[in-house]
Amino acid sequence: MAKGQTPALTPEQADRYREVVRLRALGLTFEEIADRTGYSDRSSAKNAYEAALRRYGREAVGDLRELEGFRLEELWRRLMSKFQNPDELTIPEFAQLVGAGVRISQRRASLFGLDAPRQVEISGVDGGPLQTDVGELLRQRLRALKDSDSPLPEGQVIDVDSDT
Repeated sequence: MAKGQTPALTPEQADRYREVVRLRALGLTFEEIADRTGYSDRSSAKNAYEAALRRYGREAVGDLRELEGFRLEELWRRLMSKFQNPDELTIPEFAQLVGAGVRISQRRASLFGLDAPRQVEISGVDGGPLQTDVGELLRQRLRALKDSDSPLPEGQVIDVDSDT
């Protein structure tokens, strides 16, 4: 087997991995997953989950996204059914339901990437360009230390003029 390749799984192992991911997506703890899938303890179930994600990562993420979408849709459907008879709701209940609806909608937009990307601008001191050259920052600090009256530890030499 070539370096970096993962060994082939038996069909039983693959089914067990898929079951671990499915149970985790349903919200079970690793302890519960171990009990249901026959792993010796929670640590073994967690290791199996992580191995499954490495092996089936893209599929698992897509499946989890789809599952979460179904969950959000179910919450939305139940919430909307409460609005069928709005006269039966008090004002605080109505406001609480509207807030829940907005949060469900925000979560769905985030999950499916519906929101426009946010642009973030980072600037340096006083709005100037951001300095990312750690070496230059270190040289500046060393020059400041050399120019100060602070004594250097015994045997320490600071060479701030070197570019290496």
